[in-house]
Amino acid sequence: MRFATPSISERHQDYPVLNRIRSAIFSRAGGEESLLLQFPLLLQDAIDFVLDPVHTARSAVRDLDNVEKTFIGLKIEHFVRDFLDVPKGLRDLRIDGLDVDVKNTVGGTWMIPPETYRNEEPCLLIAIADDERKCWMGLMLARSEYLGALEGNRDGKRSVLKKGKENILWIVEGIKLPASRWVDIDMEVFRKLRNIKGGTKRAAEFFRLNRQKIIHRSIVQALLFDQRDYMKRLRGNGGARDLLASEGILLLSGAYDKTRIEQFFGRPVSRDEFIALDSPDG
Repeated sequence: MRFATPSISERHQDYPVLNRIRSAIFSRAGGEESLLLQFPLLLQDAIDFVLDPVHTARSAVRDLDNVEKTFIGLKIEHFVRDFLDVPKGLRDLRIDGLDVDVKNTVGGTWMIPPETYRNEEPCLLIAIADDERKCWMGLMLARSEYLGALEGNRDGKRSVLKKGKENILWIVEGIKLPASRWVDIDMEVFRKLRNIKGGTKRAAEFFRLNRQKIIHRSIVQALLFDQRDYMKRLRGNGGARDLLASEGILLLSGAYDKTRIEQFFGRPVSRDEFIALDSPDG
């Protein structure tokens, strides 16, 4: 495991201030359980936003260049601030009267800027292991002894040392990152499908080619990008549902066929998810 260091105890010198921030985060997130549920989804949404699979055909962090990877951190900062409903202060977040810097890594450590470590300010550290499909979130004070040397870094940033990670109060520890909504979609084919004239015909062909896959509403929206009422193209009364039914294919919706889909897949589905299945009646 990439971040296997244990969380600091109540006896640690930094615990009082870090626990204060952690408690405020739990409160604003609707509780620890809500945070653990929503945080991985937030991260994957930020990743997908930067990957932009519709226009780039990319679906993995490894496909990004270094500059684009920094954009993930920026987008996560925006999403976290919105999720916790806190303002931007001198740093990225203002939580319980404290300025907190948000730092993200898709590598092995975090880079802390001088304006943060100069006054030993708190950092919200977020890590994504795309290969392991895991994520972490913790809090640490940017003390000089936790950080590496400057090493000629022009912007003055210093990395968190391996020993420095022993001073983190973990909030989220190696929990599963959800699969991208696009992970099972052939993006080259998807991009070609977007050129098909007629929303109903386009939607039917997409679900015809992607049977037995859970498809999120956002994918349908991207497919039918030029349709004012794109959901209408999926319904009955002349939509893709009727077209596919004539071929022995059922187009099911999480909003109306939730129990049936969950029985087939053995996992919960949301009202924003769809699936095409071969009809048992042929």
